[in-house]
Amino acid sequence: RVRLDGLWRALSPYHFHFYNGLLSFQEAAAFHKALDEVTTTPKNFQEDGFGKEPTFGCLVAELPPGEKTKGGHTIIGYQFHYLSYCTWDGPVLFGEDLYVMPDYRGKGIGTSLVNKVCQVALEKGCSQFRLFSAQWNQPAMDFYTKLGAVNVTMNEHWLVHNITEQNIRKLAEQARQMRSG
Repeated sequence: RVRLDGLWRALSPYHFHFYNGLLSFQEAAAFHKALDEVTTTPKNFQEDGFGKEPTFGCLVAELPPGEKTKGGHTIIGYQFHYLSYCTWDGPVLFGEDLYVMPDYRGKGIGTSLVNKVCQVALEKGCSQFRLFSAQWNQPAMDFYTKLGAVNVTMNEHWLVHNITEQNIRKLAEQARQMRSG
């Protein structure tokens, strides 16, 4: 049985073992059939999350003191989030990689993580909390809809365009050449 009170806390440098633990990003990437796309390292993770200017936040669901999973872990779920800005609405919080270990799903942990991140969104003055899901991940889409999320891809016809690191470098070099030319 999992108690939901006092279960959540912000990821901290203390939790650095989290990166290489059972709840690794490789596990999430494998679930999304994108294992070969993982390029983050423990060093990136530490610098990006706990450096001078953190680029993400993360709430973890952790078992009460003294309790562990079958595999010996205490962290059973997480929700990464990061801040962005919408010129129409102001600050927006984005949620990525909501994950709950399979043995703990269906117990309200995912909902509680999202609820807690929504508190973070309000504390940061956000008007929206945007969540990502793979197009094939119907359980995630159903879960987000149950929470009141609207699929703007389908309903408002917004598409997400991604410029990869290779093209970022190419475009940045073009900007540098324009300045010096």
